[in-house]
Amino acid sequence: MFRRAAPAATSLCALLLVSAIFVPQSVQAQGWFGKLKDVAKEAAKQEVEEKVDEASRHITRCALGDETCIRRAQKRGERVETYEDTDDGDLAASSVDPGGDHPLITPYQGSKRIKRDYDAYNEYQRIIGWKNKANMTQRLEGKLTRLRYANPKGRSTFEMIGNYRNALVAKGFRVDYQCAKRDDCGSVGSVTGHSPGWGDINGMNLGIAGDVRYFTGSMPYGNGTAYVSVGMNPSDTYIHVLEAANMDMGMVGVTADGLASALAQNGAVVLDGLYFDTGRATLAAQSNASLDQAALLLQQQPSLSLRVVGHTDSTGNAEANMALSRQRAEAVRGALIARGIAAARLSAQGVGSSAPVASNATADGRARNRRVELVRQ
Repeated sequence: MFRRAAPAATSLCALLLVSAIFVPQSVQAQGWFGKLKDVAKEAAKQEVEEKVDEASRHITRCALGDETCIRRAQKRGERVETYEDTDDGDLAASSVDPGGDHPLITPYQGSKRIKRDYDAYNEYQRIIGWKNKANMTQRLEGKLTRLRYANPKGRSTFEMIGNYRNALVAKGFRVDYQCAKRDDCGSVGSVTGHSPGWGDINGMNLGIAGDVRYFTGSMPYGNGTAYVSVGMNPSDTYIHVLEAANMDMGMVGVTADGLASALAQNGAVVLDGLYFDTGRATLAAQSNASLDQAALLLQQQPSLSLRVVGHTDSTGNAEANMALSRQRAEAVRGALIARGIAAARLSAQGVGSSAPVASNATADGRARNRRVELVRQ
């Protein structure tokens, strides 16, 4: 077995051999071999140093969460090693892709992971319903992991989806929407309704298979909430996990289950998470998450009818407040109708400042009085 000599060692050894031709015969062989040994040792040392230097140029160490450092290193084609900055505990939630399966959900036995996409922070459109040939979605923000698995042969979608759902429920997961079969789920959208399929909405591309199953829901996780969506056809399973911290912008604590519980107990519930410009009835985009959950509630309970009631604080003219409260209630009603809820199931009413829940003498009290309620009819 022969090993190719390092370039530096080869050239130096050749120089010594050439020089040896001209060395006087009086030079003792022992001295010559001693010099050769020293040169070889120096050449080996130089080769190791060069390789260490080369390796150091191709590895960049970035603190967890330092996206700029990571992007620059990857653009240069360098390998990235990350370390945790203990001076900032918030960085413990790494922005670097941890790889592998998601810790919340174990793939069905025999499944093979074939794709993994990861975003340290991104938006996600969660599918929460199919109504009037249109997909209903909830916009979320946070850490997004999207996984795709090849299913094991010989297992039904009914068995596999139940396994995933039961395992999550055992951890505190709450399902807020599920469906089976392509036509009932709307996974491919609608050509006549001009609505996109799931693949275009969030990348969950289940194709044209008729045997489609899906569920989605949420659970407390880390310092916030994890929204898990699982969709499958006979050959593939898609698992999407959106981890939202409590402080993420646009996130609200409104859920369809929470609204249903309050209505069952009190007959009315404040629809939190609605945003209007001061003195106007135009709903801001940040209101969509709460409106989506209210629409989901009505979809889950087809016999439920609601009166949308607008309230204001006592600041300003009473007549103007009455008109504004009615306009805001109408705006919410219209937003729910636009989400596929039948108009006959919703009415709108404005009561101005006539039903306060707190003192109008303080800023906090006035903020609580400015609200929209859903009242069972």
